Amino acid sequence: MDNVRPFPRATADEDVPDRTPPRDQAAERAVLGGMLLSPSVIPEVVEILEGPEFYWPVHETVFTAIVALATRGEPVDPITLADELRRTGDLARVGGPAYLHELPSAAPSAANAPYYAEKVQEAAVRRDVLRATGEADHLLRSGEGDLADVLDLVQEKISRAVEGTGPRTAGTDATGWSFSDLTPVLDGTHKPQQPTIGARDDGIGLFYPGRVNGIQGESEAGKSWVALISCLVEMNRGNHVAYLDFEDSEAGVVSRLLLIGANPDDIQRLFHYVRPGTTPTPVQLRQFIARIGDLGPTLIIVDGVTEAMVMMGLELKENTEIAKFGRMLLRPLADTGAAVVPLDHVVKNNESRGRYALGGVHKLNAVDGVQYMLEAVRPFGINTEGRSRLRIAKDRPAQIRRHALPGGRNPMHWFADLVIRSEGEEFAAAHLYPPIQHNDDPQETAAATDKAAQEEADIKDREAAVLDALAKATEPMSKNALEELIPGRASVTRRALTRLVHAGRVVTEQGPRKATLHRLPAKDGEKA
Repeated sequence: MDNVRPFPRATADEDVPDRTPPRDQAAERAVLGGMLLSPSVIPEVVEILEGPEFYWPVHETVFTAIVALATRGEPVDPITLADELRRTGDLARVGGPAYLHELPSAAPSAANAPYYAEKVQEAAVRRDVLRATGEADHLLRSGEGDLADVLDLVQEKISRAVEGTGPRTAGTDATGWSFSDLTPVLDGTHKPQQPTIGARDDGIGLFYPGRVNGIQGESEAGKSWVALISCLVEMNRGNHVAYLDFEDSEAGVVSRLLLIGANPDDIQRLFHYVRPGTTPTPVQLRQFIARIGDLGPTLIIVDGVTEAMVMMGLELKENTEIAKFGRMLLRPLADTGAAVVPLDHVVKNNESRGRYALGGVHKLNAVDGVQYMLEAVRPFGINTEGRSRLRIAKDRPAQIRRHALPGGRNPMHWFADLVIRSEGEEFAAAHLYPPIQHNDDPQETAAATDKAAQEEADIKDREAAVLDALAKATEPMSKNALEELIPGRASVTRRALTRLVHAGRVVTEQGPRKATLHRLPAKDGEKA
C-alpha cells in the first residue's frame, strides 16, 4: 500500500541510518478490524483516536466511515461499511469490498482494539515530535530566526504533539462505565451542586455548571434575551462565553448585547460567536468541542435546537434521535465544565404543551440541570416595556426551586420575570426580577375566579349524574361503584357525593363487611 503520508527524507550528506517515519501497519489494521468485529469497542477507540493519527490515509478514511455509521446508530460491518464508502465515493480508493472483508482477520481480538489504538497514537506522536525537531534542525542549521523564538516554537510543537497522551484512570473515564467513589456521600462531605452561572437581579444563579440546562418558550417570548443577559453577567465576571447560533446572525446577537450595556472590548475578548453552516463530521465536531474547551467558557448557549438537529440530519420527534443529539453535542459541551443552555421552541397551544419543548419528550429527560419555560406576558419592542415570566419545568439538583414561588394556576414554580425596558434604539434596560408574592394581579385574579367557577359547575353537573344513577339503581351503591359507573374524574364524583350527603339529598347505610352504601332518601309514604 503506497498511499502514505509525506515525511521529510534524509539528504545525501546526512549521516542518519534510518529516516523511516514511525508507523505500525499491523496495529492500524487491527484497530479497524476490531471495530468491525465488535462495534461495542468503538466508543473506547474514539476516546484515543480522531483519525489523522493513522499513517496510511486509506485507514483514516475507513476509520471515519466506521465512526460515522456508529454515530448514526447504524450497523457496523464490512457490508454496511462498503455501502458507506460507496456513498462517499471512497470505496475504490481504499481497496474495494475485498480489502474491507480482510480487516476483521487482522484483529487477534476485538477486545484489544483500544490497546492497538494506543500504539497507533504513539506512532503518530513520534512522527509529530520528529517533524518538530526536524523543523528546529533546519532553523538551527540555517541560522534563521532568533534562537529564543526557535526554542519556543519547538517546545510549543512538542507540547502540542504529546497533549492528551497521558494515562487514563477510572476517574477520568469519559464513557462513564466505571465505579464511582461514594465516600463523599457516605461521610457527609458531599455538597449539592449550586447554580452559579448567570444571575437574577438579586444575585441568585440561573444555571448549573457542567450540566445541560435549557430555556424553552414560544417565538418572541425572550429566550435569547435571557441567554444574552446571562452572557453579560458572565463577561462582567471576566469569564469566557460561547454562543452557537443556528437562527440569527452575529449582527443581530452582538447588537442586542451592546443594547443592554455590554462593553465592546469585553465582547471582542470574551464573547465567542459561532454560526454553523454545514453538517460536521464526527471528527470535526470533536475538534470543535476541544477548541471550545480550550477557551474554558463558563456558559455555552445553543440557540435553535430544532435548526441544529435538522442540520445534523436528526429527526425532531424521535426520542432516539434526540438522545443522539445530546450525546453528539450537548453532553460533550457540558463535559468542558460549562453550563450548556439550549434554546428551544414549544407548541403554541398552552393546554397541550405541558412542560415539553417542540418534538420528543426526551428533550426534557436529557436535562440534568434546570429547564425553564418562558411565558410571554407583554410583547417586546422599541420604546416599550416587554415582560415574560420564567417558570421552572425541571430542577434536577433541586437547588433553584427553593428560590421560586408556587405558580398559582400554573403547576410550574415562578422563578423570575424578564423585563426589557426599551429607551429608543440605543439602549435597553434588561432585568431578571425575582418573583414577588401579591394578590392584585388582574390576570391571576381573573384566572383564579374562572377556575373556581368552572370547578363549581363541574361539581353541580356531577351531582346531577350521581342523583340520576342512584334513582335508576335497584339497590344502594358504594362509592367505588358510583365512580366506575359515572364517567369523568373520580375526584369530582367523590366531591359531589360528599356534598349531596351533607345536604341530605343522599343518605348512607352500612352494608356487608361494614361497607358504606348510598341511596336516595325515602319519599313520604315509602319504606326506607
